[in-house]
Amino acid sequence: MGAAGGLIRRHGLPLIAVGAFIGIALPGLASAMRPWLVLLSIGTMMVALLRIEPADFGAVLRRPLLAILILAWVTLVVPLMVWLALRPVLPAESPFLAAAVLIAGTPSVMSASAFAILLGADGALLTVVGIPSNALAPAWLPMVASLMGVGAQVDPLAMAQRLAVLVGGSFAGALLAVRVCGRPAIRRAGPALDSWVVLLITLSAIPCMDGVGPALMARPATFAGMLAFALGLNMVLQVIGYLVFQRAPVAAALSAALVTGSRNNVLLLAAIGAPGDGDLSLIISAAQLTLFIMPSLVAPTYRAIARRRG
Repeated sequence: MGAAGGLIRRHGLPLIAVGAFIGIALPGLASAMRPWLVLLSIGTMMVALLRIEPADFGAVLRRPLLAILILAWVTLVVPLMVWLALRPVLPAESPFLAAAVLIAGTPSVMSASAFAILLGADGALLTVVGIPSNALAPAWLPMVASLMGVGAQVDPLAMAQRLAVLVGGSFAGALLAVRVCGRPAIRRAGPALDSWVVLLITLSAIPCMDGVGPALMARPATFAGMLAFALGLNMVLQVIGYLVFQRAPVAAALSAALVTGSRNNVLLLAAIGAPGDGDLSLIISAAQLTLFIMPSLVAPTYRAIARRRG
């Protein structure tokens, strides 16, 4: 990619946020690109997998305790912690309480390994955590929603099929690329692959904002407040996730932070309704936007921590 690739890598995180804002500003484009979201997600995960050494996966799988602990943390502990923290200060019927607990109970985003590459976290660890986290969602997410008095329409078979296509397609594509090109060539192409990670996440951000633009235009001040709430929740959860796992190696601790705050809110929106259907779905739409804004905000802190811990 040459000079263009270098420019993309240097400004990758702001570019990802721009993609989300394009999806909001051009709702027709976001809607038209929605059918391409699965393919874009497969491409993103496939390129991210090419940037992870097989030995890194082996290291995680040989000592799976940390991955199991992070999985249990994000699936079981975090939603309970959020409910216990917010229940005394928010009314039981508050959409903010319901949204916060639902977001905390939603599985980790499958593209976390791609964000890990850009933030210096552990892509192999996040992939190993992300697959079972999403596999549990058809049973776990409706349970959390029911406890919060929210109807969540989750089709377990459709979700399982989508996960199988995403994981199977991305792993198969990565294995084919390694088979054809060879691992040494893949390593040499690392900078170009990083540029493609940025571009694919940026493109994915556009359809992820489907429906958000009209909802924002209808209630801009309300949406701004909801976005502030979602950003605050994401940030606080990332801080807590890091503190809980700070004794782990720095890349693993940063991975725990990332996955604690960044969840698969596209899945959650599909389960509870479109962004314009009420306050709850609008808050979750705002939370989805934070997925693409937050990396730019936390990157300096992630890099500072990595430098300090060396």
